[in-house]
Amino acid sequence: MKKLFLLAGLLLAGISLKAQSFIVYAKGDYSPVTADTPATKPVDPARAAFLAGVQAELAQPTAYETHMTLRPAPAPAWGKVIEGAKGTIKFHDTFKGGFIVQLNLEGLVPGHTYRLCLNGNPKLAGNDLLVDPVKGNPAERYMDFFTATADAAGRYNATFAIALPASAYELRFYVKDVADHTIFLYHDYFKFAVE
Repeated sequence: MKKLFLLAGLLLAGISLKAQSFIVYAKGDYSPVTADTPATKPVDPARAAFLAGVQAELAQPTAYETHMTLRPAPAPAWGKVIEGAKGTIKFHDTFKGGFIVQLNLEGLVPGHTYRLCLNGNPKLAGNDLLVDPVKGNPAERYMDFFTATADAAGRYNATFAIALPASAYELRFYVKDVADHTIFLYHDYFKFAVE
């Protein structure tokens, strides 16, 4: 009987756990966000409008239009393999003020830190709107938008609302190991738009 109660408690705890959500206004400028927090709206009108749109989105069940599986990076050409690491992204094809993406990762090193990145290509849409030039290839740009830490089971789940200028985009999504800055999961160029 004790085992049954313990199992029921674990199931209820699992149901109550929710992925975190973050609003990213700029590189290094982010905060947790839910349908009703943060309570203080930004002074900047564009940020305030983006926050309002994100909170309205979080207040309802989300149906993302696009679902993609992340792949292991081509090692050793420009990445490395972490055995068992896998992940998915889900996102809206179009959103006002930015890019909303839900990330689910598993098979990571428990407690280890990873960097999440959008990466461009000078021949594709949106590259010039990303904040940092790639070392050795300044025409290619990227944005490391968040540093995430895997939980005790080697998982990481979160939703990100990343403020971006209005434009069409065709970018890559990277998950990098902070220890050596190496890409180990990615999705090749995919399209979305910011209104």
